[in-house]
Amino acid sequence: MGIARLATGRGSELALIDAATGTWQRTGLSGDASWLTRTPLDDAPIRAARAEKIEHALLLPPVVPQTIVGVGLNYRAHAAEQGLVLPTEPRIFLKNARSLAAPFADLPLHPASPHLDYEAELGIVIGRDIFDVTPAEAEAAIAGWVIMQDYTLRDLVRPETLPLGKGGPAMAPLGPWLTPVSKLPIAHACQLGVRCWVNGELRQDASTADMHFGPVDLVHYIARYIALGPGDVIATGSPGGSGVGLSPPRWLAPGDIVETEIVSLGRLRQRVIEPE
Repeated sequence: MGIARLATGRGSELALIDAATGTWQRTGLSGDASWLTRTPLDDAPIRAARAEKIEHALLLPPVVPQTIVGVGLNYRAHAAEQGLVLPTEPRIFLKNARSLAAPFADLPLHPASPHLDYEAELGIVIGRDIFDVTPAEAEAAIAGWVIMQDYTLRDLVRPETLPLGKGGPAMAPLGPWLTPVSKLPIAHACQLGVRCWVNGELRQDASTADMHFGPVDLVHYIARYIALGPGDVIATGSPGGSGVGLSPPRWLAPGDIVETEIVSLGRLRQRVIEPE
């Protein structure tokens, strides 16, 4: 069972997702940016309407983060394909929260660079305010999981330009819904298949078991330095198979369809379009 935000004529509404049947149940509860702080993640006390078929076009990002934290080189295979050594501490960067996009939104090609790449990632959703916490407090702060596609301009992946290479419009689609940690415990989240297709061609096919630093380690490390709060997202890094690792590299182009799936969490889909 997941919790989604869907667009309505009045704003947004929360819905309970049954991925097995492809249906949702509208709750009538507002899905504004603060919903994590006022709505129980256990779906039992939520009154829901009858089941309806999921309308993917209405799905919004399930949370609205103030902070999106990215993690670099956190998959062994991804480091290996670039000939890089795994870091001794997490490599952290901030991704522009204005890059947030719906899980089925179009992705405009960035006008500054043609080197647009894809990176399928497991996202950790934070459920409470934390800063300078213990490992146990870091673990307790994990509200659930989402998929994030961390689109990147590869020619700008340098320390001084990394925020520019990851911060364009719609370069952080999120969703398709939040899967609460009560439904998918941390240990299970570290054993999920991660896949990405471009135009039907399987490019990334790995498991979160290949992560170098796990979810609790990442939350604990990051919260030593920056404050995190409800709805914030940590993108935990991407496995091998992104365009930069192919020979020759293959960049996304208008008309391409990118589909990202994490087993038990759902699927995202973007169509690359010309910039407006």
